[in-house]
Amino acid sequence: MKASYHAGHLGRRRLVPALALGLAAAVAAIAASSVGAAGQPPIQVAGLQGAVAQGGPDFMEGMKVAAWAINNAGGVDGRKIKLNIYPTGGTPEGAASAYRRAASNKNNLGAFLGAAGGLAVRALSSTVKMPFISASGNDAIDRPVTKYVFSNSAGAEYATSSVHYAFTKLGARSFAVMHYDTDFSSQIESAIKNRCKQLGCKVTDVESASAGASVDQLIPQLTKMKNSNPDAYYIESLNVNAMAAARQLGMFDKPVIAEQWLTVPAVANACGANCEGVVFGAHKCVVRNLLPKTDPVVKICLQYVKQWNAYHKGKVPYSQFSIYGRDAVYTYAFAVKKVLDAKKPLTRDNIVDAMEHLKGDLTTTHGRLFTTPKNHRLTGSWTEAYVDTTIKMVDGKPTWVLAPKADIKGSTP
Repeated sequence: MKASYHAGHLGRRRLVPALALGLAAAVAAIAASSVGAAGQPPIQVAGLQGAVAQGGPDFMEGMKVAAWAINNAGGVDGRKIKLNIYPTGGTPEGAASAYRRAASNKNNLGAFLGAAGGLAVRALSSTVKMPFISASGNDAIDRPVTKYVFSNSAGAEYATSSVHYAFTKLGARSFAVMHYDTDFSSQIESAIKNRCKQLGCKVTDVESASAGASVDQLIPQLTKMKNSNPDAYYIESLNVNAMAAARQLGMFDKPVIAEQWLTVPAVANACGANCEGVVFGAHKCVVRNLLPKTDPVVKICLQYVKQWNAYHKGKVPYSQFSIYGRDAVYTYAFAVKKVLDAKKPLTRDNIVDAMEHLKGDLTTTHGRLFTTPKNHRLTGSWTEAYVDTTIKMVDGKPTWVLAPKADIKGSTP
């Protein structure tokens, strides 16, 4: 019988009713049948771990939780998932080196990288020839398509959804922009300018800075933004010093928008009250308890957070960026199951082929996945997975809440 997959389910359709029986049964429903799998080697996947400042360990934690959940339920056709972690040092060169090291282990069927370095890996992929999933947030990772590279994050939408929100909900018709030097950051300017052409807004100033710049170093650039007299400011939030400097300059008398760097607890906590009121398109898992439990993505979020807490025994706070690592493991596991069901050799090229032919039969925290050899984006629509969000200080701590006038069905990119 062919397997049918949905909402993180890697098991057979006859196990679906168990999803309603709580965490233990939900985890059990994730695994596929273990019949005839005795003595089979584990399924090995590489995690390329970036720098702490880029959320690197958080991405890896998502991989660990997903592998733990699948393994506890029996694995994929009885085969356990084994993760091999390779540090990148947080640089493009380090990511490329880690990818080569991972590929040199012939047992690694594929790799995943969150944060910086995805573009460097893409450049190597045609010669290294190992499947690679990136969550860099840069559209150039998988567009145009190259055979071994996939993306399981959105791209320009991280910036444009907050622009759309400010335009439609707040009446902003002009924006001044600040961005930094990560893979994602490099496309912010073009993304916002292109979206403004569509909406009928304009960009009054663009400033590029270092993600490690100090408050004093950022003051001159933010002053230029202020002097351009826009209706709203887009300030990339990875460097929280920019928000502190904007507060000093009185720039919060106008709307300030950003992207979902602020869903990283370390970033939000470091920014604190300086980021109160900043609006960004955040993944629904961030505000899962404020959204309808009938939402398909919210259902997966609630299940995954339970798995996270069970894995960490309640001792480690949930990390939002971990969802990308989680989704990567489930995608590789799904591809492995497809290859095994087709009775094909478990090779890297066959994994790529399986990942190129998703027909809505796999749902992750990013919605239903549809791919082709010409579309390697492992996400559903932006509205499926993201909602307009802001930060509110509660008892002295930054807390994520729905932005004023947010549509609970999802935001518009």
